[in-house]
Amino acid sequence: WYVNAAELAKPAIASVRESRTNFVPKNWEKTYFDWMENIQPWCISRQLWWGHQIPAWYGPDGHVFVEKTEEEALAAAVEYYLALEGPWKAWVEDKLENFQPGEILTRDEDVLDTWFSSALWPFSTLGWPDQTPELKTYYQTDVLVTGFDIIFFWVARMMMMGLHFMDEEPFHTVYVHALVRDKNGTKMSKSKGNVIDPLDLIDEYGADALRFTLTVMAAQGRDVKLDPARIAGYRNFGTKLWNATRFAEMNEVARNDDFWLNDAKLQVNRWILTELTRAARAVTEGITSYRFNEAAGAAYRFVWNLFCDWYLELLKP
Repeated sequence: WYVNAAELAKPAIASVRESRTNFVPKNWEKTYFDWMENIQPWCISRQLWWGHQIPAWYGPDGHVFVEKTEEEALAAAVEYYLALEGPWKAWVEDKLENFQPGEILTRDEDVLDTWFSSALWPFSTLGWPDQTPELKTYYQTDVLVTGFDIIFFWVARMMMMGLHFMDEEPFHTVYVHALVRDKNGTKMSKSKGNVIDPLDLIDEYGADALRFTLTVMAAQGRDVKLDPARIAGYRNFGTKLWNATRFAEMNEVARNDDFWLNDAKLQVNRWILTELTRAARAVTEGITSYRFNEAAGAAYRFVWNLFCDWYLELLKP
């Protein structure tokens, strides 16, 4: 079974060219276009034990009936054969008198390609083809996070299916994240023995240290060279933040969400609040532009270099 992928690809190509869907980083659009503009007919049938079985049934003469259910396929087959003149009409009439399931129709044994099933994910998980409240609320989504190695296998096919069945792109932004490599920049593999189990890192350094390390190293277009020494360093950052919080608690500093910069009287307080505003703006800009390393860097510099190294030291007796 084949899909005319070239026809489905046309609106999906136009969507990205017209910026209705954008790739971040933008350079990955070239990979998308290279695949889509040279796409071939897509064979969606597989000879596997597991998968969604193809909804096609064959009559005794090989005629194909494609329906949602076996009951609908049987009804279509009976209508088709009883309208014929010849031996198959009599054969079907005979079978209907003492009907046994599976005697008139034989289902195709092939299953759908996994990527075909996955291509339906943005809307099939929301109750499609029924027009459910979930489908109305959550389609389209804002951001798809994925790796560069499945831009064609998954992203492109979700685009084609979403535009074909829903008349809208399944997502507005495709964020292509980095590949995590070992500290030397080599791709991790069991055969090389350089695989780093994140659970081992969490046990040794803590989940927050690992999260912050990956965030601060997540520069667009650059793979992550994961060195445990870096994680140890950012664990120290977590400790620094913890100690600063404990210092505030010991000095009975109460949280006040209604406090404004203009309310500060001391020059040192006005200074740190100004720096906090700048840091918050930089973090927000980094997150909204998918430059997570810049957001993490802004938080790090404020907490360590300004708040802890200067402000808290100035407050100590």
